[in-house]
Amino acid sequence: MTSRATLALLCCLAAGPLAAQPALKHVPEVLEEGPMRIDRVKDGLYLIRGPFLPCTPNGCRPNGPDDGLYHEAGDVALRVTSRGLILVDDKFANHVPNILELVRTVSDLPIQYVLNTHHHGDHASGNAVLRAMGIDIVGQENVRANFLRIQQPGEPNIVFADKASVFSGGVEVQLLHLGRGHTSGDTVIYFPDLQTVHAGDLIVDGMPVIDYAGGGSALAFVETIGALLELDFDTLIPGHGRLMTKQDVADYKARFEEMNRRMRNLARSGVPKSEVRAKLYLADLGWDHTVSTTTWETNLERYYDELAAE
Repeated sequence: MTSRATLALLCCLAAGPLAAQPALKHVPEVLEEGPMRIDRVKDGLYLIRGPFLPCTPNGCRPNGPDDGLYHEAGDVALRVTSRGLILVDDKFANHVPNILELVRTVSDLPIQYVLNTHHHGDHASGNAVLRAMGIDIVGQENVRANFLRIQQPGEPNIVFADKASVFSGGVEVQLLHLGRGHTSGDTVIYFPDLQTVHAGDLIVDGMPVIDYAGGGSALAFVETIGALLELDFDTLIPGHGRLMTKQDVADYKARFEEMNRRMRNLARSGVPKSEVRAKLYLADLGWDHTVSTTTWETNLERYYDELAAE
């Protein structure tokens, strides 16, 4: 064996977690405190983000955790058609008046539908306010089931299983349940004429969170992102954060697969649950300190158990 070949073999044997990591490390956007805002994505499509507050999407609470980062409630999309408006998600109930003010800066047409990406309160507890205004809420059947399970008001009054569409002014908006991941009801909202998707919390500008109580699964999560990548899109609105490209989503999937690989190896090696957080080496994935990391940590033991049982 040549010296060069010997060196290559030794490098492979000695390689740590950095050797197998995806080519691109996640670099989250640095948020600053500020109010809710609306930005144009493409013709007829807008993104409502914020407010940007410390600790949580609703601000710091007495004795609550503070990770030193600014947070925002779920990203809201607004699709404008010639006959009316379609909203994707609606943040917390107390955010609805501000959302409606921003919507009216774009159009005075009525809101015809609200489409839910999943049931979590920072994305969908505004449902109850909008339902009271007579607006239909469309959600995957597991989204409604999760609303009812946790007794959260504002459950969708129109449901579907795998695929549905709403039409307005010649515009089609598709709701696609590609599989579970973050929850059991994750729904991708697809704007085919604009090659744009809203992925809810299947993709966030941070690390992925698996809500096991809500039917989530780390293994299914990666498969669902794979199905998302089969759609024809060039722009993605995440559940939280800035706009992303299709390549960003592919990189996200690769990082997630690497994290699963590491957890699988730790679990199969019998590493105690108390030690796995440090041995996942999240820093080289860019996921050690993101807006979603502390939430991810609350499900760490169940994540371990899922990968151990694979």
